[in-house]
Amino acid sequence: MNNKKDLEKKYSFKTEYVGNYLDFKNKIEKKEIIPYQVEFQPPPRSKKICWLECPYCYGLSALDNGERFAKNRSLEILKQILEGGVKKIIFAGYATDPLNSEYIDDLLELTIKNRAVFGFNTKALKISENFFEILNINKLAEGSYISLSIDAGTNESYNKIHDVKTSAQIYDRVLKNVKKLGNIKKKNFFDLSAAYLVNINNCNAYDYEKFINDFIDAGCNVIRFAFPQPPRDIDTEKGVIPTESEILLYNKDLTELKKKYENKDCLILISNPDKENDIYCKPRTTPCFARFIFPVVGFDGWLYNCSQSSAPNFRSTALGDLKVRDFWDLYYNYDTTNLKGYLGKHNEKINKSGCRCDRKEHLSNQSIINSKVF
Repeated sequence: MNNKKDLEKKYSFKTEYVGNYLDFKNKIEKKEIIPYQVEFQPPPRSKKICWLECPYCYGLSALDNGERFAKNRSLEILKQILEGGVKKIIFAGYATDPLNSEYIDDLLELTIKNRAVFGFNTKALKISENFFEILNINKLAEGSYISLSIDAGTNESYNKIHDVKTSAQIYDRVLKNVKKLGNIKKKNFFDLSAAYLVNINNCNAYDYEKFINDFIDAGCNVIRFAFPQPPRDIDTEKGVIPTESEILLYNKDLTELKKKYENKDCLILISNPDKENDIYCKPRTTPCFARFIFPVVGFDGWLYNCSQSSAPNFRSTALGDLKVRDFWDLYYNYDTTNLKGYLGKHNEKINKSGCRCDRKEHLSNQSIINSKVF
């Protein structure tokens, strides 16, 4: 079980993804580098790539060309990754939800049987009984987690923030699923966190407190408040991306709630790494090394640099098509005789693509640049 200091470090984006920078460079040069993690973004079972349309979502600008990664090849690629020494697999989506995939249970089971750490970033709208059973009966690697994106405290606010046009009681449905996860967690521990991105549409005390109480009662050991980053190529409603002054006001209210509700079983975090690390509204930090640390298997079966450039929009920067080439073949497909030249061309493509870093990519790139080993 993670202690609170470890959890605070993890969710405040203070994890050391690289460690020894000179060793990192040497391993890249020798093609011995192994990713810190590989993210899988399995294809949706529906034609629409996501259930919802959150106004601050990066994925709203994702191009969907209809390509989907087939189950058998996807499992084959995951097996290659695990057998090649990767110890952590994240299931998430640039514009998708991993639990909306028809074969997510198979991917999870293969990951667990290979004793790898798993992580899920999900809305938890739909979870199969088989998924619950896999979590319940298998020994889980320490450090595994399920991170829930909630952003509301009632059915009404949930529908408003996620642009749901009906009166469906989705918040209640999600909470029911999370309670099942919480019951499994009592016996077979994994970190269970619930996140709330604060903005103009959900910044009220009633929602804050109901969300905290509901998800502590459901079994979450981390409650996290954060603020959305500006999505790529999307005009958002005023207030959806809070200004620095608005964040200061929100922080004041949230700090009082942290004092009131945090307890020995649940950590409450208010995360604002953008201000702390001077990345507020900054699109990217280059040169970019994410392809060596956080490569992503996209829903279309291509291997991408990172979670924020993992849709067909970014084919110009992608590492290649996993439907026709193997993972390690593409991952190590770079010129070691002129690494500086390769990185220069790679970063030219990245800057032209219009991609943007998420927080872990900003901070890992910053730390590598500051090390001056390249």
